[in-house]
Amino acid sequence: MSGSSAIRVVACAAAAIGVASLSLALILTGVGDWQVVALLALVAFVAEGRPMRVSSAVELAVSFIPIIMAAVLFGPGAGALVGVCGMLGDRRGPWEKWAIYAGDRAASGALAGVAAALVTDNWSSTSLPSLLAASAAAATGLAAVDLTVNMITGRLRRHLRPIDVWRLLRGGLGLTFALYTPLTALYAYASINAGVFVIAFIAIPLLAAHLSHSMFARQTHLIEQLTSANTRLEEANKQLRRINLSFARAMVTSLDARDHWTAGHSRAVAIYSCDIAREMGMDESDVELVHLTGLVHDIGKIGVPAEVLQKSSALDDGEWAQMRRHSEIGANILIEVEDYEDVSRIVRSHHERFDGAGYPDGLSRDEIPPLARVIAVADSYNAMTSDRPYRRAMVPDVAIQQLLNGRGSQFQPDLVDAFVRVLKRESDGYRCGEFAGSSVDGAQHPSLMSPPKLREAV
Repeated sequence: MSGSSAIRVVACAAAAIGVASLSLALILTGVGDWQVVALLALVAFVAEGRPMRVSSAVELAVSFIPIIMAAVLFGPGAGALVGVCGMLGDRRGPWEKWAIYAGDRAASGALAGVAAALVTDNWSSTSLPSLLAASAAAATGLAAVDLTVNMITGRLRRHLRPIDVWRLLRGGLGLTFALYTPLTALYAYASINAGVFVIAFIAIPLLAAHLSHSMFARQTHLIEQLTSANTRLEEANKQLRRINLSFARAMVTSLDARDHWTAGHSRAVAIYSCDIAREMGMDESDVELVHLTGLVHDIGKIGVPAEVLQKSSALDDGEWAQMRRHSEIGANILIEVEDYEDVSRIVRSHHERFDGAGYPDGLSRDEIPPLARVIAVADSYNAMTSDRPYRRAMVPDVAIQQLLNGRGSQFQPDLVDAFVRVLKRESDGYRCGEFAGSSVDGAQHPSLMSPPKLREAV
C-alpha cells in the first residue's frame, strides 16, 4: 500500500473512531452545562487555529486547557465535543489531515472524561485536590491518544520513528503536565465556585502557552537547522578532501610518467611529512595540508625540460637554474586552483633553507612557511635515499647523518630531531621509502591509493 493510500485509510479509521466516540459519549453522559461548554468550545476553536510549529514535521496546539476542563467538569461527551469544535478552527491542509486530528480530538476528549471519572467517581467533585487528580488523569488519557496518533501519522507522512516523534514532543508534553494540568484544575475550581465568567480568563494561560511553545519551537527548529547544516558541511568537506587528493594524485601521476627517476618520490615525501608533523604535535588540519602539499610539491618539474630531468650526469649551472625554477613553476600552477593558496605558498618555499641560502626567495627561519620547512626535511631525506641518474641512493644511516649535519643551517633543528626519532623506531622498509602494503601506509595514510614500492637503497 502506498503512503497516500495508507494515510486515507488512517483518516477514514480516525474519522469513524471519532464519530463513534463523540456519539457514544454524548448518548451516555450528555453535554452538561451548554453555556459553559459553548464557551470552552470557542476557546478551543481559537487555540487550534494558532498552532506552533515545533519542527518541519510536528506542530503543537494549545487547546489542552478547554478540552481537559470540559472533560473534568462534565464528562466524556463535553470533552469530545469541545475537542471536535476546536478542530473547526484548523482547516488547513487536505481533508485527511483534518479527519485524522478531528477523530483524535473526539477520542482523546472522550477518554479524558473517562479517566477523570475513574479518579473521582463522578463529574461533580468540587474539592481542589479532587479536581487536580481528575485533571492529571484526564491529561494522561488525552496525551496517550494524541501521542499515538502523532506517531502513526509521523511514520506514514514523514517516515519518523516513534522514538523521533517522542523526542520532538516530550518538551511540549512536559510543559503541558507541569503547567497546564494544575491551571486547569484551578480554573475548574474557580468556575464551580465563582461562575462561568472565570472561563474568560483562560485566554491568559493560552497566551502564555503560545509564547512558551513559540520559543520552544524556534529553539528546536534552529537546533534542527544547525544540525542539518553541520552534517551537510561535514559531507562537503569530506568531498572536497577527496577531490583535492584525486587532483593531487592526477598531477603526481602525470609527473611520474614524465620523470621515471623520481616516480614515487612525491608520495614518499607526503608520508614522511605527515609523520614529522604528527611527531611535532601539529593539528590534524596541518597534517592533512602537509600531506596534500607533499603530493604536489614537485609538480613544477612539468615545466622543466625532459633532457634536464633525465640527464645521467651532473647538471651544469644553466641546467641547475632551470631545475631550480620548478618550485616557482609549481606555485604558479597551483595558485590558479581554487582554495590552493596555502598549498601554492608552501610549494614555492620548500627549497628555502633555514639559514637563508635557499631558493627562490632567500627566505630564512620564520620567514619560511612552517609546513615548507617540514617538507624540506622529508624531501631531502627521500632524495638522498633514492637513486638518481647521476648517483646511487645513500643508505638510510648516511642520509640521517646528513640531516643531522644540516641542523640549524639547511633545516630547522627540531624538525630534524623529530624525523630522526620517527626513522629510528620505524622499519628498514620505511627508512628506504618502501610503503606499499606496510602498516604505516595502511593505518596512518588511508587516503593514499596503493603507492608504488620505491627503489631499494644500495
